[in-house]
Amino acid sequence: MKVLLIHTDGCSIDVVGKYNTKEEACKQLNFEYERKIEYQEMFSNGIDPEWMKSSHCDNEESILYINGEEVHVWQIVTA
Repeated sequence: MKVLLIHTDGCSIDVVGKYNTKEEACKQLNFEYERKIEYQEMFSNGIDPEWMKSSHCDNEESILYINGEEVHVWQIVTA
């Protein structure tokens, strides 16, 4: 069984990586979510607290609202 980590920003869909276990994919999902938050804090105005309240990261999917127009979604899929 292979586990895929999929990402979309609403314009494109990509496979972040292929993993042997869900745990490996979950670890990468959390890393990608946190990395995107850090990037926004370093290179833009950060993420408005109101949008952060609507964002979440759990074991199989994450959604990160940057603002009213930019949204990032990650999901773990088994194949």
